[in-house]
Amino acid sequence: MTASTGVAVVTGGASGLGRALGERCAARGYALALLDLDGERASSEAAAIAAEHGVPAMGRRVDVGDAADVEAAAAAVAAELGPADVVFSNVGVQQIGALENFPDEAWSWILDVNVIGAARVVRAFLPQLRQSSNAHLAFTGSASVLAPASQLAAYQASKFALLGLADSLRVELAGDGIQVATVFPSAMFTRHLESSLAARPDGVEGEIAPESSIQELVRSNPYLTDGATAEVAASAVLDELLDGHPYIVTHGNLVEAVEQRHELVLDGARRARDRSVKEATA
Repeated sequence: MTASTGVAVVTGGASGLGRALGERCAARGYALALLDLDGERASSEAAAIAAEHGVPAMGRRVDVGDAADVEAAAAAVAAELGPADVVFSNVGVQQIGALENFPDEAWSWILDVNVIGAARVVRAFLPQLRQSSNAHLAFTGSASVLAPASQLAAYQASKFALLGLADSLRVELAGDGIQVATVFPSAMFTRHLESSLAARPDGVEGEIAPESSIQELVRSNPYLTDGATAEVAASAVLDELLDGHPYIVTHGNLVEAVEQRHELVLDGARRARDRSVKEATA
């Protein structure tokens, strides 16, 4: 085994972006914990990464919808690997569809996993991060926050909320020396829809991704045509996180979309300023 850089934890780490982030951490010498609802796959992928990079690694089943389960996973990580230095809150689920066809049960599921689940992860690992001299906390958001698309209301709403959570914690945890970042991945070739369907609880109905909704989604957002593998998307994320960047964008085709959003918000702020000046001098 190589000398450990620290301990990295990735939720949703059994496949896709989470698995790729875990491998990047292991390549940098971090002992690794992959946590996922698919515990068997998490364990096998952790073993493969450990064999390739020569670092201690563990995989464990965790349901971020269950606070006690998350707390138990955090305790297991500390006992087996030591306290976490880097935590990627990466779990996310989605169901695609038009708002008028989207049931309340699907909203509740997506918001609970993507937002409250992330808060549960932070709450469980925060005592460990406070012990670290180089602590980093990252949330996997979505490029759809930067360039929204049709048919993704619940998913996008959850990712906007996740950005709010991350920005709040950046202020709240600044005194603890914990760096907080949001990662904005765009279109990737992963098992995301498959794993979302597998994780969907009984009582949530509807197709996970109707073909008509997929077509409308792609039509509404030209930035989704630039797909990448999870490994390519993850390639610079850890470096940017360790460098202290609060916002990490994985795809290079979003500059125009971000500039357009920024200009619209800035224009609104300027109009408010101008009204205030006019009222003050009236």
